[in-house]
Amino acid sequence: MIPTRGTDPTGSTEVALSTAEQSRLAALHRFAVLDTPPEPQFDHLVELAVRVFDMPMALVSFVDEDRQWFKANYGFPTFEGPRSESFCSVAIAQDGVMVVPDATQHEQFRTYPNVLGEPHIRSYAGAPLITPDGHKLGTFCVIGTEPREFGEKEQEILASFAQMAMAELKLRQALHELSHVAMNDALTGLPNRVQFRQQLTEACRRADVSGEKVVVGLLDLDRFKLINDTFGHAEGDRLLKDIARRLKEATATSDVVARMSGDEFVLLLADVRSVADIALVTKRLEDSFAVPFLLGDQEVFVHWSLGLSVYPDDAKELDALLGHADAAMYRVKRAGGGHAAFQRQEDQRTTLQVERLTALHRALEQDELQLYFQPIVQAGSQAVVAHEALLRWIRPSGIVSPRDFIPLAETSGLIVPIGRWVLRQAVNAAKTGRLQKVSVNVSALEIRQLDFTEHLRWILMESGVEPQRVLLELTESSMLEPRFAAVLKEINALGVQTALDDFGNGYSSLAALTNLPVQVVKIDRSFTAPIGEDTPAGKRALEVVRGIVTLVSALGLPTVAEGIETPEQADLLLKVGW
Repeated sequence: MIPTRGTDPTGSTEVALSTAEQSRLAALHRFAVLDTPPEPQFDHLVELAVRVFDMPMALVSFVDEDRQWFKANYGFPTFEGPRSESFCSVAIAQDGVMVVPDATQHEQFRTYPNVLGEPHIRSYAGAPLITPDGHKLGTFCVIGTEPREFGEKEQEILASFAQMAMAELKLRQALHELSHVAMNDALTGLPNRVQFRQQLTEACRRADVSGEKVVVGLLDLDRFKLINDTFGHAEGDRLLKDIARRLKEATATSDVVARMSGDEFVLLLADVRSVADIALVTKRLEDSFAVPFLLGDQEVFVHWSLGLSVYPDDAKELDALLGHADAAMYRVKRAGGGHAAFQRQEDQRTTLQVERLTALHRALEQDELQLYFQPIVQAGSQAVVAHEALLRWIRPSGIVSPRDFIPLAETSGLIVPIGRWVLRQAVNAAKTGRLQKVSVNVSALEIRQLDFTEHLRWILMESGVEPQRVLLELTESSMLEPRFAAVLKEINALGVQTALDDFGNGYSSLAALTNLPVQVVKIDRSFTAPIGEDTPAGKRALEVVRGIVTLVSALGLPTVAEGIETPEQADLLLKVGW
């Protein structure tokens, strides 16, 4: 804010500031140079001026509303002074370089304290620091303790010093603006990820000395995409700016609110002494967001999920600290929103999944995925009639169970490239003649790819493997998606068979089964595993399997039992009509 009153440089009477003076002060404040530390580019100029003019004092002086302040100072005893006692405030009111050969003989200056007392100014020459639009911010001046004249040539040199100082000032402003762009979010003006990490590093250093704690809070807006889709991105951006403002208002001035990306913000709560301090902040956040936002004439309530981690209790490494907050946030989001602190037992599982997902991205290129082939045996003759391709992930740290990495691959979309690799490897294994027939598991996400059938056709054509030697296994849930029936018919048209995998562990709709173009039904191992146990559960499992075989056989479809691992289990299945 620019004040509307000030001090007359020739006296102490308050006068209303003119419009021109208000504009000049606004230009000065835009450079954000007042009260900043010394900088070598300005110090070098005053040092050089002292040598050039052979005078004891030189200043880069800025004239504020009621004071003058020196950015660079050589030889002068103070770093600022009242504007009412300032030579420079008079100099900027004139045109060109102001020269005072002997201040003791000057009607206005002879009574100034710095003339009558230290540093006993006798001579002065000041060239104005002028902005491109003509505002005089201050002067580049040299000061002597003896009377001195300044010729025209010396005045030109002093004006050149002022121009150099002004050029450095403009360069400084440009660099600060670039730094602001690099360190702040363009939309909200909040610190960005880079600046936040710097501030977090510094806060942790202070905490190491003070013994207090630092809290990191990762805040994600719930269902923000719905707002963008409903109101448009322009309104969504306006809402993000309003959210940033409320977050700042709900936190202390010593805290930091930054925007990480999209609809994700991060909080830095420094100098935390107890859990109660955190509770106060989360309560203020809840109260702030209890008031609806206004988009056009529509009220919108915004909900968020906040995960918290504490330095040094939860982690001492910054990445780990942020990772723990992220894990806690996703746990809260899954539970429906709100806030929660990091809990090692609960959240390390999520952290491990993130690490595994990162590693899974590189698994193919690092040859960590391998296929193994499990024989499928005809129950009566015990002859191997096919092999099922089983995917295994073998990391340097050990084998990762398919139960752990297949769901990750499916939710991340990596199942598509991985599945295509598996299909190609399995068909190539059949091409060698080692396998009579190969069965490959295919996920619903793979089937949803518009070019799945064409990709399958290409692999068969490239390998030369007969289509009837390939069987694709799909789960019940994926097969019962309405649009998949058409895709399955296209697959069958190629000559490739399809199997209904894990039957009984999904919708188990026999009515739907009669309409699906499948050639094989695989009974889920949850039904077959208890077979052979001399327990009620074992006997019930055998009867359930008997019923499934009878029903499926009535549809003219063969069945495959998963998880048969002992001769006793195989004999019992034969007895129930396998």
